[in-house]
Amino acid sequence: MTLTAAIYLFGGLTALATLLMIFERDPVKAAMLMLAALLSTAGLYLAFSAQLLAALQIILYAGAIMTLFIVAITVTPAAWRDTRTARPAGAVRLKARTLGLAAAAVILAELLKVSAGVKTVTFSPEFSETGTLDLARLLFGRFAFQFELLSLVILAAIVAAVALAAKRKEAQ
Repeated sequence: MTLTAAIYLFGGLTALATLLMIFERDPVKAAMLMLAALLSTAGLYLAFSAQLLAALQIILYAGAIMTLFIVAITVTPAAWRDTRTARPAGAVRLKARTLGLAAAAVILAELLKVSAGVKTVTFSPEFSETGTLDLARLLFGRFAFQFELLSLVILAAIVAAVALAAKRKEAQ
């Protein structure tokens, strides 16, 4: 029961931080929300007894990559200005959000469809060693959907960073 509660807690925190990150306008706050999503993903790995993956998640993503993001955000010239740029009209914003949510729903539906077909993965009987093979079975078997979803979160963060940089370049 405790394991299930931990999985739901960390999964909910990851989903909440990711959703808040997507809709956050301030890049520094979005980066901090991404950090929260990455740390709660590490908590999920710990709940699944994947201590190595949790450590790598914290060291590589929460440590190195997020440090790079924060440094890149803070050295941009627009980070030192407190003024807001002009926002597009309400109809344009509504269309963009609707289109983005529709695209996210289509991608999620495709991931669910693909993950339903990957539930039974067979391996060759020649592989009988433990360790790496067990990790590969977990990564590409039961947890393939979760890793694909994590890659979408990272892709969304990259797209958002590029979009923010493009808007700032146009405003200058």
